[in-house]
Amino acid sequence: MPASARIDAGSIGTVITVAVIDENLGAAIEAGYSRLIVERSNDGGLTYAEITDPSERPVLTAGETTLKFVDRRGDPNALYRTRYLICGGEFDGSRSDPSDPIPGAGLAIRRVLTVPQLKDRYLFGVNFTRDDGTSLPDAVFQHYIMQSIRWMEKQLDIPILPTVFVEKHDYYRGDYQAFNMVRLDNYPVINVEEFRVQYPSGQNVIVFPPEWYRLNRPEGHLQIVPTAGTLSNVLIGQGGSFLPAVYSGMDYLPQLFEITYTAGFEDGQIPEDILDLIGMFASLGPFNIFGDLIAGAGIATISLSMDGLSQNIGTTSSATNAGYGARIIQYLKQIKEQIPNLRRYYKGLRMAVA
Repeated sequence: MPASARIDAGSIGTVITVAVIDENLGAAIEAGYSRLIVERSNDGGLTYAEITDPSERPVLTAGETTLKFVDRRGDPNALYRTRYLICGGEFDGSRSDPSDPIPGAGLAIRRVLTVPQLKDRYLFGVNFTRDDGTSLPDAVFQHYIMQSIRWMEKQLDIPILPTVFVEKHDYYRGDYQAFNMVRLDNYPVINVEEFRVQYPSGQNVIVFPPEWYRLNRPEGHLQIVPTAGTLSNVLIGQGGSFLPAVYSGMDYLPQLFEITYTAGFEDGQIPEDILDLIGMFASLGPFNIFGDLIAGAGIATISLSMDGLSQNIGTTSSATNAGYGARIIQYLKQIKEQIPNLRRYYKGLRMAVA
């Protein structure tokens, strides 16, 4: 691939898994459909574009009811939908009607903290409806969960949702001789997709084989340990020997290495202490909304009287305080106390001697 076609260093997308569960998949196969395609909209559903390359389209298999596709450049703000595709025969290329769109936020958070879990664990006892019985849409809860995750990522300075990064790292002769030690900027690391050597001119020199990777996932330390083969003799023989003559005598060369990797926590592997803070912070928005619905926005007391009988209803709500203010204050206190501890534990302190 030409250098000009490559992606700039940085985050290139949240890893979002689109899963289709269809108990009637056999009927789709009998109708001639053989592949699943996934479409994404980045403009709120006005237009959709397929994100599955022909070679990546999941195959419909008899007896199975679940199909999955991983969008490594996903966006929680996008909408996703799926279709079935006919490949071959008279109706080659025909597509089924699209499924209902699903927000990317809902897909991204479903294995972090679901809306029912948020309600049960952190909003227990709250009435989720207005006086007319209208319920608050799940999309609102999903918004606050995603907002909480992104806020927590910034506070801890680590990715929580699996995210793909592209980074460029400098060449140091000393680090190269120590099995090419590279300290990735984001961790914990789930997987390294590619580790390449790229000259300043943009020419690709070599892509290291994945079996050479030695990865410390929690700390983001990556090293290269060549295995048997002719390529290993070239790389490990003399420090910097893979560099062309014009660079071979240098102790330092900027941005020689380009690494594509996924960092964050795998599905179901987010630590409970981080999940707890995400849940508490995500509940603050709904608490504020429902606090206003207890008796009305800013209303602290309601008095009713009729025929000499009276009833007073008091709440913690006021012009400057929410109806669930006590729980909000308690949650904020716990969050404030725990953030420094979690940051020290999961981010830690890196030290390097130049």
